[in-house]
Amino acid sequence: MASLRTTRALLLGADESLASLLADVLGDLGIALFLDAGDAARPDLVLAHVERGEAILPVLTRARACAAAAPVVVLLPFADERLVSRALCQGARACFALGRPLDELRALLRSHFPSLETTTHG
Repeated sequence: MASLRTTRALLLGADESLASLLADVLGDLGIALFLDAGDAARPDLVLAHVERGEAILPVLTRARACAAAAPVVVLLPFADERLVSRALCQGARACFALGRPLDELRALLRSHFPSLETTTHG
């Protein structure tokens, strides 16, 4: 029987309460959340929290330094088409506005990791 490797996500720029919330959401999907790049050796995904629009490029640069090949999902403080467009143009794979229903985040992650559908039991 083949063992399945746990999907690993690195979270950048979030406070403890957001990290705790995301750990619960990601845990339901079978994704292990790490707050330190050293602990998340070769993450499969980077979640990058951005508080202001001008911070998108530095956050994406840091994400690339921590996990060059992993897709980056930018967590925005609110839904703003201009910020989403900026993040996608600067290399983010997807964006999620905090405050939106968490089921939308689950759906977004499943769309980028279809194997989550078949490897989780929750």
